[in-house]
Amino acid sequence: MTGTADDASLQGWLERVRSEYWEQLGRPDSSGGLPGCSHVLFEVAGARFAIEAPLCKGVLRRPRTTRLPGLPEYLLGVAGIRGEVVSVVDPKSFLALPGVRAAGLEGYLLVVASGEVKAALWVDRVNDVVDLAVGEVLAAEVPWAGLPKGVLLGQWGEGETAVFVLDGEKLLRMSAVGEGG
Repeated sequence: MTGTADDASLQGWLERVRSEYWEQLGRPDSSGGLPGCSHVLFEVAGARFAIEAPLCKGVLRRPRTTRLPGLPEYLLGVAGIRGEVVSVVDPKSFLALPGVRAAGLEGYLLVVASGEVKAALWVDRVNDVVDLAVGEVLAAEVPWAGLPKGVLLGQWGEGETAVFVLDGEKLLRMSAVGEGG
């Protein structure tokens, strides 16, 4: 499968952000505080989320997904991504999000990995990469029913512009591997 110029530019952008993140970790923090962590911001069904940038390995247009029998509803199947077979997770279903996806929106796959575990999250759009300082992420009440326990770390901002900060490691393991919370 060949990618488009948009796919290549998104991939290059993520590689630069990842490189900057690791370079920043190597620098001493003159303020004496903990360094912030870069997060990739994305949207699903009208809700805004953030996940740790070092877990994000790429963004691409959603390819054909092959459904496999017996999978939970949130596992859409598998897709061939860069020569690997990767589970495709629907965060809307896994996170029990209310609302609907925009009609006809094909979306993107946000490829995430930790160790040997890799999956692709079907997202409506990837918006930005931001540094979130430790004090910027505030505790959040579970904003909707059915959210798996321990996946939500908090929220950044308030009201309509709030971004829900997810524990990417836990999201990946619970959705792709089926480990309990």
